[in-house]
Amino acid sequence: MTSADSFDIFLSDYANVSRYLSTELSALLTTYHLTLDAFLIMHEIGKSQAPLLLMDIAHRHHVSRSAISRQISALLSYGYVQQQANASDRRQKSLLLTDSGREIDQQIVATMRQSANQWANLLGPQRVTTLLGILEDFNDQVVNQATTE
Repeated sequence: MTSADSFDIFLSDYANVSRYLSTELSALLTTYHLTLDAFLIMHEIGKSQAPLLLMDIAHRHHVSRSAISRQISALLSYGYVQQQANASDRRQKSLLLTDSGREIDQQIVATMRQSANQWANLLGPQRVTTLLGILEDFNDQVVNQATTE
């Protein structure tokens, strides 16, 4: 097989996997009026041991403050996230999940884990480990390098 053939296979497989995952995730997330980005932010807030600031999240996601602000606004409007003023600097507002946000985060994660377990059973543990390793390497060596340049 030539490298041109391999590239064509990559493009086709990438498009198919991307569409499949997008469709699956959208069906789950739109039930809660969430985009994938909004869910990832909500989940990150919920996992954090300490309250997060909007700037912390923007930095971690390598996007502007205004991009994160739009996502946070949606999460606030649906009552999934609340803001809490910092006692020492009232201009800083920490982000916390509401009880509703925490419950929805847990429901979504449980459903996603169930799907991931089904895929893992189909692929087998060694292939899943290999796939996750490749994705981690790609993120570390390509994505993170591109965002720091």
